[in-house]
Order: sequence, then C-alpha cells, then structure tokens
Amino acid sequence: MRVIAGQFRGRRLRAPDGRAVRPTSDRLRETLFNILSHSQQPSLVGAHMADLFAGTGAVGIEALSRGARHVTFVEKAPKSLSLLKGNIATMKAEDKAIVLAKDATRLPAPALEHGPVEIAFLDPPYHKGLADLALSSLRDKGWLAPNALVVAETARDETLSLSKGFDLLDQRQMADSSLWFLRFTPLS
Repeated sequence: MRVIAGQFRGRRLRAPDGRAVRPTSDRLRETLFNILSHSQQPSLVGAHMADLFAGTGAVGIEALSRGARHVTFVEKAPKSLSLLKGNIATMKAEDKAIVLAKDATRLPAPALEHGPVEIAFLDPPYHKGLADLALSSLRDKGWLAPNALVVAETARDETLSLSKGFDLLDQRQMADSSLWFLRFTPLS
C-alpha cells in the first residue's frame, strides 16, 4: 500500500499480514478522494477529519497528505494500533494526528482543542452492523460539525439505516464495497 497523492505521495504504508485487517484498497481510496476533491463542501484542505475503525490509517494519512489540517484516528485492535502509530510516525505527521485506542461505536466526547470534525470516514468490519452504531456515536457524542460529510464504507450487500440527522447524498459501489456519502444535519 502506498499514499496515492499529495505531500506523502508514493510513500509506503505498513499493512498487516493475513486477513485480520482489511485496509481500504488503493483504488477505493483514489475514488473516495477524487469525490472529496470535487465536492463543494466541506473542503478537505484545512479540514479536521475523523478516521474511525482506522486500521492502518491509510485513509486518514491520505487526507493529511492532501491537505487536511488534523486527523483523529480511532482504533481499538492492539495490532492495528501498532501499525497505525508506525505509519503516522513514518510520515512524520504526529503533530497533525491523535490516535484514540477506543471503540468507534462508543466514542468519548471529542478533544476540545480540535472541536467537531467536518469530515468523518468509517470503515467497520463488514457484516457486523457496526456502521449504524458508529454513526449514532458520532452524532450523540458531538463529534460532527453542522453539515459535516460522513463517508461510510460497507460491504456491497450491506445497508445503512440512516439514523436521525443523516441524509444520503450519494452511494458508490466498487467490487465488494459500497461508499455511502452522508450529510449530518444537527437534530433540533
């Protein structure tokens, strides 16, 4: 795996052996960031982003490479945490990243110094129903700025229930995955 574009372009990311972690493929990341770079709001450049179920950190590191101001990575698996921290260190991006060793479906309140995020990406293990739980946690714990963009990667045959506060903007399917693009509107 490599960073596709930006400041860290071409730099290698460490990935685990075996199938315990399923990093977002280069092709899917390229599609995701092409869409993000052409969307009107919010802009990735200067954004604070959250990368939930971060695994190796490939998506969040790609965001930093392309101009995100800060990324909060959330991952609970010890092996993934080690890879994630190593990948951030390899890019020398520790000053632009926080790694939380937490369950993305049970988030704490966001760090005050960074405030709510404008963009969130979540890539939970497929077929476990975790995407909807993580969306609710993002909303209920105050992680999302008004009109934040949330992108969820799921298996192609999975669906999202779109809990209150989320509107579907787009859905893209590639190979065995789906990308769901959602807009967060705070509940009144």
